[in-house]
Amino acid sequence: MKVSVTLFSLVLAGAVFAAVPAGAQQAGAETKEAAAAKKETKWQGHVVRINKDESTIDIHGGPAPSNDARKVAFDSSTRWTKLGKHAQQSEVKEGSFVIVLGNVDDKGVLHATRIDLRLPR
Repeated sequence: MKVSVTLFSLVLAGAVFAAVPAGAQQAGAETKEAAAAKKETKWQGHVVRINKDESTIDIHGGPAPSNDARKVAFDSSTRWTKLGKHAQQSEVKEGSFVIVLGNVDDKGVLHATRIDLRLPR
């Protein structure tokens, strides 16, 4: 009888200890997902089209070394730079090479916080 009570106690204790790290790992995974959602995404590529009416830019590129067609949205809060220094939106033309920082929405559109114009390669 003593053996079965002791064995039952050990099994119960093992189950409790096994369950505690699983909950901690799940909370850690949720924290990592939240941090990834807040982390800025970086895309780069050549400007294919600028649509000022819709405030979007189409680029050929994306996360390096991609060459996919991507849509970038900008607004009044977007910072425009050229080689890291302040620039005007009008300096970005079709064919320009840009590096874009921002957050991707659920439709796959990058909402730019910064668009940096680079020298042609």
